[in-house]
Amino acid sequence: MDIHSKDGLVFMVQADHLSGECVGQAIGHLYTAGAANVQVVPAITKKNRPSYLFFIDCRPDPADRVEEAIAGELTSGGWHRMDTVHRYQYNERLKRPVELCFQGETLHFTVEGKKFESGSLRPEHDSVMALREAVYEKWHKPVTYEAAYHMAVSALLDSEKSVFQI
Repeated sequence: MDIHSKDGLVFMVQADHLSGECVGQAIGHLYTAGAANVQVVPAITKKNRPSYLFFIDCRPDPADRVEEAIAGELTSGGWHRMDTVHRYQYNERLKRPVELCFQGETLHFTVEGKKFESGSLRPEHDSVMALREAVYEKWHKPVTYEAAYHMAVSALLDSEKSVFQI
């Protein structure tokens, strides 16, 4: 397995003045500005004030737009900008057909995911959610995220069409 590298940036921002609604809106703006990933961690600051630590991962090219979003949306007067090296594995995008059966009726679906160089598989979140929605729309039968996730993993492992009884 090869490990690959590319330049990256991580911003660390502490905010002890934002409501949960503001945090949610800010996350959307950070992604729109070009952030690749945003992590928000609850914290406690001086005088036992509740706060949030934002870790914002991005490539160098959208960094200025991300910093504008930090200043504007997080209304922060200062933050840390750290040059990093992003390490990763190449992955192959997979699409696998799935046949879902319930009470004699069939639903055809395509599961999407990634296979990494290490051999591990990961279904796409949107694909798992779409699988759940498709089952509910057709049969008004709820499927848990965990069950849909396991069906998606099984389908990605199988090079042929997978068939599942709901």
